[in-house]
Amino acid sequence: MNNTFLIHENYTINGQRLKIVRDDIFPFIGGGNKARKAVAYEKFLKEEGYNAIVTCGGVQSNHNRAMALMCAKNRWKCHLCIQGSKERFAEEKGNALLDRLSGAECELINPEDTATAMDRAMEDLRARGYNPFYVIGGGHNLSGGTCFVEAVQELKRQCDEEGWKPDYLFLASGTGSTQAGIQVGLDMVGWGDVKCVGISVARKKEKGIQVIAEFANMLATHYGLEKDYKDRILFNTNYLFGGYENYTDEMKDYLDGIMKQSGLVFDTTYSGKGFWGMMQEIEKCRLWNKKILFWHTGGIMNIMK
Repeated sequence: MNNTFLIHENYTINGQRLKIVRDDIFPFIGGGNKARKAVAYEKFLKEEGYNAIVTCGGVQSNHNRAMALMCAKNRWKCHLCIQGSKERFAEEKGNALLDRLSGAECELINPEDTATAMDRAMEDLRARGYNPFYVIGGGHNLSGGTCFVEAVQELKRQCDEEGWKPDYLFLASGTGSTQAGIQVGLDMVGWGDVKCVGISVARKKEKGIQVIAEFANMLATHYGLEKDYKDRILFNTNYLFGGYENYTDEMKDYLDGIMKQSGLVFDTTYSGKGFWGMMQEIEKCRLWNKKILFWHTGGIMNIMK
């Protein structure tokens, strides 16, 4: 498996023609953009001689699940700092169940204690003789971005074969490393005029743009690309519905209907919120005749909780 694996498919949904990148069926440890990142981390950790990681995320974190299963595959130690209650983590299925079954050390913490807990876990693993790597929540290290630059390069190759180029690229945007990687990838392949729109699943506009731009600038430096992304990030916060994991009945009914007519599965926390936001923006901004690409980042485990 390498992280350039990419499938995109054509759909017509409610009269709108779309191309969809199917990272939801990325064929490794449950799929999704976090699985793509985990493959990149696996390569990096092997090359650098690490044998343990410390990372963090919520009770239903796709990132935690992907990293925990990647570590299990390699027989590496994995310490998860899980932001949530012990009761919820013990009861829920989906990603939480896979975390429990993976053999990872699962420490339940309050969100405000994340940095302290992760530092403590790093010290503990070192004291036990491991060589741990600190994985920023959501995969916000270099490996978590470069894999999406490479994915965009593969997308460009496939689209060139069809003579097709998007006008807009939409995705659900959380911690920001996926959007940053895609944005830098677009510039790397000469598609800098493609509008990459992140639909926020949690963060407010100012913080979201800041984090994505900073990570994109780090990636640009890594690739020797002379770009400053401070004023170039498109981050839409109109569909937060109050915050992370929040949604409306209208959105849920719409996504259920999409599944019945297309077979596409969307959760209400991540990709579904992104897809709903995109379809609303197409209508509001009259983008019906534009070439639209949606990057499906996964989230099926969130439905199965």
